[in-house]
Amino acid sequence: MARLFTFRLDPVLEIRRRREETVQGELAQAIHAVAQQQERAVGAREAVEAAVESLRGASAQPMQLIELRAMNDEVARLRRVMEHEQDMVLRMEEIAADRRDELMQASRDREALDGLRRRAEEAWRQEQNRREQEILDELATRRAARSTSGPHRGPSPAGAAA
Repeated sequence: MARLFTFRLDPVLEIRRRREETVQGELAQAIHAVAQQQERAVGAREAVEAAVESLRGASAQPMQLIELRAMNDEVARLRRVMEHEQDMVLRMEEIAADRRDELMQASRDREALDGLRRRAEEAWRQEQNRREQEILDELATRRAARSTSGPHRGPSPAGAAA
C-alpha cells in the first residue's frame, strides 16, 4: 500500500546536476589552459633574458652595426611576444575566474533543489508515518471494541422490558 516518494522537480534537479558537472569540466579545462599559458609566458621571459645576455656579450666585442641592430630588433620582438604571453595569462585567469563563479552558482542552484527535495521527502515520510499510525490506531480500536463487547447474544434484557 505504501507508494514510493516522487519529487516532481527531479528532472530539473538532474539538469542542474549535469550543468554543475559540465561547468566543473570547463573550470578544469580553464585551469589547465592557465597553467599551459603560464609555461609559455615563462618560456618567453627566458627567451628575452637569453637574447639580452647574448646582446650584452656581443656588444662587448667589435661587430657590425647591422648585426647589433638585428640583435636589438630580436630582443624587442621577443619582449613583445613576452608581453603578449603575459596578457594571455591574465585573460586565461579571467576566464578561469568566470568558470569558478559559474560553478559556484551552479552548485548553489543544485543545492537549493537538493534541499527542497530533502524537505519534500521528509514531509512525505512524516505523512506516510501519520497514515500508518492512523491505520494502526483504527485496528487497535476495533480489536479493543471486540474484546470488551464479548460474543453477541441478542438484545439485552433491559432493552426487551421497555
